[in-house]
Amino acid sequence: TKLWEYLGLTRIYTKRKGQQPDLNDPVVLSKIRKGTTCKSLCMNVSTQMARDFNYALVWGKSAKHSPQRCGLNHQLADQDVVQVVTKTNKQQQQDKGYQAMVQGFSDKYHAKKKDAKSKKQGRLRR
Repeated sequence: TKLWEYLGLTRIYTKRKGQQPDLNDPVVLSKIRKGTTCKSLCMNVSTQMARDFNYALVWGKSAKHSPQRCGLNHQLADQDVVQVVTKTNKQQQQDKGYQAMVQGFSDKYHAKKKDAKSKKQGRLRR
């Protein structure tokens, strides 16, 4: 563990709801690069997870009690276990930028479909 401290690295174990934590495959965070918060953990796993973050349940040294319900700015300690809880569909729909986000996804999808169709028609004309 001294090597991890010297390098400024933190091992965070993830846990799914209703399952035991996976202690064989930690997510390694760096204090120097992106930090050791719940937000940096979510960004390391998936940007969508960070966008839909509701709260995290944390077990370990950084928690005052086990489990502790934490927000995005909670500082994680080495070998903490974290279960990220994302927003439900209903909660996502109530967010401010939800309509714009859905419209953006729809626009990308239809533009991609239109390009594929025009390419296919171009190949058929030859």
